Amino acid sequence: MDCTVRQALQQAGILARITPDMRLAIKPNFTYPWYKPGVTTSPEVLRALVRVLKDYTSHIAVVETDGGYGAWQVETSFQGHGLPELNRQFGVQAINLCQEPSEPIEVRGLLRKVVLPLPVRLLYETDLMLTVPVPKVHAMTRLSLALKNQWGVIPDIMRLRKHYLFDKAIVAINQRLRPAVLADGTWFLDGNGPMSGDPVRMDLIIAASDAGSFDRYVSELMGIDWRRVGHLRQAVKAGIMPESLEQIHFNAPPAHFRTRTFRLRRTLRNYIALSGFHSRTLTWLGYESWFGRVVLHGILYAIVGRPVSPQPSGETGDCNQSAEQKP
Repeated sequence: MDCTVRQALQQAGILARITPDMRLAIKPNFTYPWYKPGVTTSPEVLRALVRVLKDYTSHIAVVETDGGYGAWQVETSFQGHGLPELNRQFGVQAINLCQEPSEPIEVRGLLRKVVLPLPVRLLYETDLMLTVPVPKVHAMTRLSLALKNQWGVIPDIMRLRKHYLFDKAIVAINQRLRPAVLADGTWFLDGNGPMSGDPVRMDLIIAASDAGSFDRYVSELMGIDWRRVGHLRQAVKAGIMPESLEQIHFNAPPAHFRTRTFRLRRTLRNYIALSGFHSRTLTWLGYESWFGRVVLHGILYAIVGRPVSPQPSGETGDCNQSAEQKP
């Protein structure tokens, strides 16, 4: 695994950018408290990445935020993905960005500018951010790749309140942070996501110099038209994602690795949540008002059942359980 990770980082030109005094921030995908194939970044890939990077700099931090809507604290995810051992062996920091100072950035909405907090650590105290996504379909955004992974750096457990401007916000965040990519493609997720679906074994490690090029390449690999993904259309418009594959330098065409066409299959719960995802008013009504939290959620649970709470015993392989996290 170390050799594969090293080769990918080297061919993408990422290792050549790292100097001994450089401060690195690794942003994994910890969308669940414990490792689940196709859902979260695997401890094996994370460990291999740290071992390779330690040859270049000792200033390495793994950063993540608490689960949305207060579903879990990120310290639980750190424990469930082996961060304490990485700290003991390599001195890698595990940083809860919800406990770090933040600074507001402005995102232009339809009628006015909206403020989002971003961690000062990532804005001014990080020389290179390396995002480590897991390629998956996503019930709300259709696709979750490298650009989408930065939604998890917003240090606010109620970041769902800003879903209505997600497409513009995620582009603005990536424009500020400019991450490189090392993707854990051991498993992709098909059918439904981000926390439930069908894990598909792909055995791929994919590195990219920037998140936009990665998303264009992997959307092609998965057989998903990027033009059907709102935030990817916005990324092309903003100039941070190439519209054509001919604009990307790669060592193998994405079609070479395509084993299937990935397809999103939304559930009734997904469609109900989707109605509020793009609406500021419906988000407030559903998640912040008393009527939404008590009455509407009561009706929702009566129709489709309550979410299943995360259980350690289901951490490896059962991707049909969903965590108790609101969309």
